[in-house]
Amino acid sequence: MVYFLHMKTKLSLVQVQKPILAPAMQQSIAILILPIAELTTIIEQELQENPLLELDEEKSFLHRLIPSPEQQEKFENKNTLSDQSANENEDWINDSSEEENEKVITRDLTLEDSLLQQLRWEVSDPLKFRIGELIIGSLSEDGYLKVSCEEIAQSLRIDDLNLIEEVLKIIQNFEPIGIASRDIKECLMIQMKAKYNGTSQLGCQIIQQHLHDLGLKKYQRIAKNLATTPAEIERIAKMIVSLEPRPARNYRPIAASSYIKPDITIHKDSKNGYEIQINRAGTPHIRINSYYKNLINQPNLTDEERNFIREKLKNAQNFIKSLEQRGQTLYSITDYIVQRQKDFFEGALFSIVPMSLKDVARTIGRNESTVSRAIHNKYIDTPQGIFPMKFFFSQAIGSDQSGCVSSRGVKEEIKELIETEDKTAPLSDQEIQNYFRQKEMTLARRTVTKYRQSLKILPSHLRRIE
Repeated sequence: MVYFLHMKTKLSLVQVQKPILAPAMQQSIAILILPIAELTTIIEQELQENPLLELDEEKSFLHRLIPSPEQQEKFENKNTLSDQSANENEDWINDSSEEENEKVITRDLTLEDSLLQQLRWEVSDPLKFRIGELIIGSLSEDGYLKVSCEEIAQSLRIDDLNLIEEVLKIIQNFEPIGIASRDIKECLMIQMKAKYNGTSQLGCQIIQQHLHDLGLKKYQRIAKNLATTPAEIERIAKMIVSLEPRPARNYRPIAASSYIKPDITIHKDSKNGYEIQINRAGTPHIRINSYYKNLINQPNLTDEERNFIREKLKNAQNFIKSLEQRGQTLYSITDYIVQRQKDFFEGALFSIVPMSLKDVARTIGRNESTVSRAIHNKYIDTPQGIFPMKFFFSQAIGSDQSGCVSSRGVKEEIKELIETEDKTAPLSDQEIQNYFRQKEMTLARRTVTKYRQSLKILPSHLRRIE
């Protein structure tokens, strides 16, 4: 017997309770997330859209005049030197502007500029130079060519692929050798031919056909396939290990457009304390326009005009309040970081204390999600350098000596160990684990491997140089 179920659809209203953020709260969260560079854009946009907001020229002027603690200390030191001439006792404003001008003028030669300079020396044909320019402009951060020769030909409307290959080979032999390679094998083979010409044929064979086995140190298998001895393969392997798989690694400086603008600055004062400054340099200072604020009480206004002014006034007050709350939240979080990480700021780079969002949220009386939004894409300028705020948040690793240590500190110590190791006998992950075990720290070998890989450090057999 077969039963058929009859299904019927219908519409019905259901009441559901769920939290909905008010517009003011949504705006506050959006402003909290923004770094200082984007915050300036939002403020300027709000100034254009809301007539009740205006620039506070007086506060902006005073902000430019107030010296930073470093400038003030420099100025005070100058005034304490009684034997200095009046010309040497210039005010801190002129001193600061001169330093800024020097920073603007100073400019390092970029990798692209260096390659274009070499291209001008090697190529005189205008068409070849255009091809070379396009190749150089299509390099990845590691120095590899991101487009094919066919795409370059199509972009320049050229039918001769051999001409593009010719220019590409010229560039690949520029300094750094192997630049503009299309894959790692081509990169290593170019370097092999340039640096080890006498053994380049066997080396290129190994790179082309047995690179994976080489990474696993399977010298016997490679020797058998290439009809040579394992000792010879091992000798060539040491040469290949000395090559650079990322040709642009040591040549590409930070571009001018990539300078980090920290949201918070931490200064160390003469009393061994730390002063926290929320950066507003270059950010417009705003206030509510008093004329429009008083206009709301005028009797000759229509209801529509009065409601418009009230709405804009409310929006202006909420916007200014959101900016103030952003500054207060960042200050509270930074103050907690300063209290917890004093040893780090004093120069003990391996002594980062474990911190979590939950710890900070509980201490400053904010929600954990608020702390997460506040530290998003924010940077702190400290006496030890500029760091993302997330740098100071890390998990705890058990230690019999100090209770627990930060995973960030462990990573930094692993990096330091490998940088100072004997390159002829590099440390294995097991040896690094034993090092931490001697310090009575609970650290699994797979954790050491994970941290090493996150630092983009090769395993010991690929770091060995003889």
